[in-house]
This record gives sequence, C-alpha cells and structure tokens, in this order.
Amino acid sequence: MAEADADALLAAFRARYPFPLDPFQEEAIRHILEAASVIVSAPTGAGKTLIAEFAITRAFAAGTRLAYTTPLKALSNQKFADFTRQYGPERVGILTGDVRVHPRAPLVVMTTEILRNMLYTRTLEEIGYVVLDECHYMGDEGRGTVWEEIIINCPREVQLVALSATVGNIEEIAEWIRTVHGPIRVVKHATRPVPLHYHLCDSEGHFVPLDGLSRSQIFEALRGRFDPRRLRVQRFRPGRPRPLLRRRPASPRAVLPALRAKRWLPAIYFIFSRAGCEAALRRFLEEDLSLLEPHREREVEEAIEAFMAENPTLVSGSALNEMLFEGLRRGAGVHHAGILPAVKRLTEQLFERGLTRVVFATETMSLGIHMPARGVFLQSLTKRTDFGFRTVTHNELIQMAGRAGRRGIDPEGKCIIALEGPEGVDETLHLIRKASEPVESQFRIGYSSAALLLHNYPDPQDIRRNIESSFGQFQNRKRIEAVEREVAELTERLHRTRGFVPGCGEHCNILQYRVLREELEAARRGQVQFPGGPEGRRRRRGAKHRDRVRVFPGMADPREGGLPAPDPSRIPEMALALSQSPCYRCPERPRMEKQLKRQHRLAGTMEARERSLAHLRNSYWDQFCRVVDVLKHFRYVQGNALAKEGHLVAGLRHDNELLVARVVFAGVLDDLPGQEVVSLLSCLVEEPRETEASFARTLLKRWPHLRHRVRAMEGLAAEVQAVQQEHRVSLSVSMHTTLLAATYEWAAGEEDWVHLVQAHYGGHEGDLIRAFRRLIDLSRQLVDAPEAPEPLRAQLWQGVKALDRGIVLESALI
Repeated sequence: MAEADADALLAAFRARYPFPLDPFQEEAIRHILEAASVIVSAPTGAGKTLIAEFAITRAFAAGTRLAYTTPLKALSNQKFADFTRQYGPERVGILTGDVRVHPRAPLVVMTTEILRNMLYTRTLEEIGYVVLDECHYMGDEGRGTVWEEIIINCPREVQLVALSATVGNIEEIAEWIRTVHGPIRVVKHATRPVPLHYHLCDSEGHFVPLDGLSRSQIFEALRGRFDPRRLRVQRFRPGRPRPLLRRRPASPRAVLPALRAKRWLPAIYFIFSRAGCEAALRRFLEEDLSLLEPHREREVEEAIEAFMAENPTLVSGSALNEMLFEGLRRGAGVHHAGILPAVKRLTEQLFERGLTRVVFATETMSLGIHMPARGVFLQSLTKRTDFGFRTVTHNELIQMAGRAGRRGIDPEGKCIIALEGPEGVDETLHLIRKASEPVESQFRIGYSSAALLLHNYPDPQDIRRNIESSFGQFQNRKRIEAVEREVAELTERLHRTRGFVPGCGEHCNILQYRVLREELEAARRGQVQFPGGPEGRRRRRGAKHRDRVRVFPGMADPREGGLPAPDPSRIPEMALALSQSPCYRCPERPRMEKQLKRQHRLAGTMEARERSLAHLRNSYWDQFCRVVDVLKHFRYVQGNALAKEGHLVAGLRHDNELLVARVVFAGVLDDLPGQEVVSLLSCLVEEPRETEASFARTLLKRWPHLRHRVRAMEGLAAEVQAVQQEHRVSLSVSMHTTLLAATYEWAAGEEDWVHLVQAHYGGHEGDLIRAFRRLIDLSRQLVDAPEAPEPLRAQLWQGVKALDRGIVLESALI
C-alpha cells in the first residue's frame, strides 16, 4: 500500500473513535501498515481489540480475508455478534464446528481448532491476516498445543496479529515466532488506561487500602478486626503450607452495602464455585435486598419482558432461572458456565447498561468476555482444581482484577480481596507485587496431530523438524544449553579426579581392599541381632546400605572374579586377608578413598545430567513415536502410511479421537436409528463436571440392546487405555454415560426441556446445552468423513437433525 493511501486509511480509522489512540495502539497499527506481523502485550481493558479492528480495516482495504480466532466458543459468538453489528452481516462469518454462517466472508470468526485443521489440510483460502486473540492461552494445559500448531503451520506470507494479556516472557514468545514463521514486532504496554487500586477486606466487610501502607501498617489497620489469637502469624513464604485455620471471609451481606456506600458498583463478585455463586444470590434474595431504585427496577422488568417476547424458547422455566430473573430484578446476577447461554447474555446486557449492579461470577467471566466494572471483589485467593486446592497465580489475579475500571467512565478501578484471616496478608501482598508469570509451553502430540503429520510429511525428518519447531522445544533448547554447560564442567572435573595415581601405582589394590573390608563388616553384622521397633528398623536399614559395594566408573569390578558371599564362619580368614592387603597400613589410603568417593559422586551426577539432556533433546519426538506406535497397534498406521481408519483420526477435532474411531469401525453404532446412534456417541464427548449414572442405568434396563453396546464401548475404552499404558502414552480416554439418557430422550422428541434436565440429567442446563453442541459438532464431523460407513453417516445426520432443535439450536450463537 502506498504511503499516502496508508495515511488516509489510518486517518479515516482514527476518525471513527471519539478519543485519541494510545501510543502503543499507534505503534502496533504502524507495524500492520508496514506489512509486519505484530504481538501486543497489554493489560486487560487497555484496548487491544482496537488493534485487531484496524487489521480488519486493513484487510478489507487490501481485498483479502482475515481469520479472527478466539479460544472460547462463547467469545467467538460474542465477536461474531459485535463484528456483524459493526461491519454488516454480508462481511462477517463464523465457524465453530457446530455452527457455520457465511464461511466465505471477508472476516471469519473461528475457534482455534477450526483454524488449526484448515492449516494442516491447506484449505486456508485467500486469508491474508490471522488475529490470535487471547494468545496467552498458549500456556493453557488443555488447549495450548493448538495455538502452537497454528503458528508453526501458518504460511509465512500470512500476517499475524497476536493479542496477549501481560505475561513475563513476551519477548521469548516473539523470538520463537521469528524462528518458525518470520519477522514479528513486539509492542509492550504495561500501564492500565484506568488506575487500579487494591484493598483488603476483613471478615466484617471493612476495607483497608494497600496503597502507600507497609506490612506493619496494614496489620495495625486490621488489629481488632480478627480474633486476637489469630493475629500472631508467621510471615508468608512462597511454597510453605498455609496454617490450617477456620476460614471466615466476609459475606456478601457485609460487602455489598460497603461497595454501594463507597459508590464502587457495578462490581463483579468472584466466587470460585458455581454453588457459591448461586448461594450468594439466594441469600441476597432471602434477605430481601435490592441494589436498584424503583424506576430502574421497572427498566429491568421491561428488558426481561422484551427479551422473553423476542426469545420465547431460549429460556426455560426452571427453578434456577426463576431465581436468576428475580435477582436481576433487584440488580444482582449470576454468571457461570452452567447457566443457560441466553440468561448469561441477558445478564451481560443488563450489566453493560448499569441495570445489574453486582454479578456473582466464577473465574470464567474473566476470560475475554466484555463486562467491565467499577469494582472487582475476590472472595478468596484459593481455587479448587482437578488436583486439589491451590492459590491463584499472579496472572490469574491480574486477569480478574483487570475488569475493574471502565475507560472513559471511571477515574479508577477498585479490586478488593477478602482475607480469610490475618495470615493471608503476606500471601496477598506477595501475589499482587510479584512479576507476571511466563507462558510455559503445554505442547503435546495427540492422535489427530500425529496422523496429520504422517499424512502431510512422508519424510520422518520433516515430521521431526515440524515437531521440534514447537514453543516447547524452543524452551527446551534454552534448558539444553544450560545442561550442556553443566555436563562440560562435570566432564572436566571428572577428568581431573581420574588423573590421580596411588603411591603403589595400582588402582585395583584399593578397590580390592574396599571389597574385602566391606565383606568382613557384612559377615560380622550377620552375627548381630537387631532389636525390634523403630531403632531396630533404622539400624537394619543402615546395615543394608553399608552392605553395598561401590564400583567406580572406568574401573573393573573386583567381585566379577567370583568372590564368595559373606560367611560368618570365615571371619578370621577374611580378617587375615584384609591385614595382608598392601593398602592396610598405607598412609595414602584415606586420601585415595576420598578421591574415589568424589569421582563416584561426579560420575553419578554427570550420568543424571546426560539422561536429562537426552530427554530434553528427544522428548517431543519420542512422544510422537509412542503415539504412532499406538496407532500402528490398531493398524491405523501401516508402515508410515495412514490406513482408512487413520485418515478418520486425522480429520477429527476431538480430544477422544482414537476411541471415537475404534467405536465407529468396530460396528458398535451400526444398524441403529439416528436417535440411538447419537445417544451412544454422547458417551464419548467431554465428560461434564456433574456426573450422574442412575438416569443411564434406568434407560439401559429398558433397552438391553443399548446396554450391550455400551458394554462393548467400555471394552474398547479399556483396550485403548491398556495399549496406551503399554506404550507409555497418557492421553485422555473418556467413556461415560452421564449424557446418555438426556440425549436419547431429546433425540426421541422430548419437548419439555425442564423435565428433560430434571428427569434425565440432573445437572446444570448450560452444561447440557454445551454437551449437546459438542455432540452435534462431533456427529457432523463423522457425517462429513468419507472414511465412515455410509449407512452410519446417514443415521448420524438424522440424529443431528433430531438434536439440533428448540433451545439447543437457538443457543448455538449465544
């Protein structure tokens, strides 16, 4: 683009906004105009999306297409709605697996998994720009691999615009992208557009500001607000267990009036559990509280009525939804992944309008969804994970706190952190003040990735180069350099220790002496009766340890000559042999033994470092080979070529792809009507948070033929697990019946959604909607797969049509 045209485009873009662009936005835009890829690291709410909007404007002007990727389907839906309003429906499309709208549009919003498969299959047509929103997700344990695969396989002529929250190693990420994709400019912006101030909250709802206060002043301000016996606490040290004290954070009943009195509403009230969020709203309603004036309550009522009139089938009449609507009428909402998408969207809209003053939310609300507030309240810094409880990271805290402070509305944002006791002060201060954590690669090879690599690269060396282009291997290389330096130093030290020569000039003499002495000691210990109890066990362990005879690297083992095992009857003979050894009275013996011990320690350390070095050099390639070995076991790979079954595995965007293929080709789904096919297939989608098997047991008692097929699927899952274990592969294999009954009844024509959830599922409606959307996505992938049996594909299509209706269909784009 000519310089004059670029200036005109930039001037027109600036004119769209009522405020001047920030310097970091101007810098990133200039890089885009210069046809350079760019990675932007800035705090939440700083205005990174504006940079993506300029990339869209630039793509439109250049007549090329742009792919906008997000890590979450909900975020993709939100961006699709925003961009449709901004640019018009004819220019915007969306691809999320279960939804395809205008896929050939100039601007296509898609999930990262869709883009990754397009890159592997080389179907990325006319795409000139790729926006990677929330690209710090590269460090996500479950999804991070996809981001790396996109960057590795993206054509070099495609311009990348990567948008990241503040992380500790943005330069390292950029350095890696330069090696695998091409030049990229780094734009870092550390300053929030709205200042953020932190406060602590005691158990009574009193706030203590942290700005300008020392640790002692903070404790002085808290004195008298906790039990005095709990104020004598040790200073927090990272990694040290927290004291086991009864937790008493402030309740919403104490906090909300304080937030309202200080005019710090609207606020997001983070509680790290769904049940906790719902319980907070329930108590709010039981106490007959309201955060709205009467005229605002009427506005909310009108908004709810209008929403229900426009979307009569999007919201069910469940007890939870009735409570949520009653909360909205009083200015309080709940937001978590288990709530119906339509109710969450209504909550977001009312919050943006200032009609919802507080939202009790789980951490998912901090992940890119546009809901800025004046205040953020964290009820705890401890969250539950699949591996127990842990403290949130600094990056997670900043992501949540970053929601506080609306640009152009609030002069400052407030983040209040509830203390569970005074022992939490040091931990909180440490968490707030520490540096941002770096993104650590979570790269792993799955079956689909391995199959796609085999399909695309006939030469194994090309596959290895692709795998070792990962960010994980890039980070490993830095570790390799450090370990190589350590090994070189150890080698030099070991060489020096091996240079010593005993006075007699014979190394074997000292080795023979040590063997004779240790055998004599072992024989003498054989006559000792150790006492019982802990002391006896300790002495026996010591004796066992002393019985080991050390053989040093590079020297022969004197025991290989056939020395007899220790025998108590030979003690006099052994003592005589020891006294006749040349080393018995040698004055240099202690020095030589010390030298041998040092040599042994160095050799052991070097051996461990060399093992670590081999692992770092080959870990991802070994992982790939093991995954391919599993595919070869099932004959999905023959030689280095994919069989028909392997091609199906390659085409699936699913974490359970191998088991899906095993079920498809084992005939478990054959000769069944569509509703039963999708019901059985539901056993292979991601397992929901809430699991309840009793509904499935009831259904399977009614239909024995389905019970036999479920057992066959369980057998296939067990077989895959066993083969994985044999080949040291630790990929997820999911087989469950939680969704079976609900899927069967809905596909059979059940119309009463509330009855379906209560009588056949028992969990949250939002989870069931999301599971059905994923099931529809998986089913459509199989319908489109030429490798799947044609009769099965036809029945699957009938099952998809039976599933994708009513509230399930209408929730697809929310």
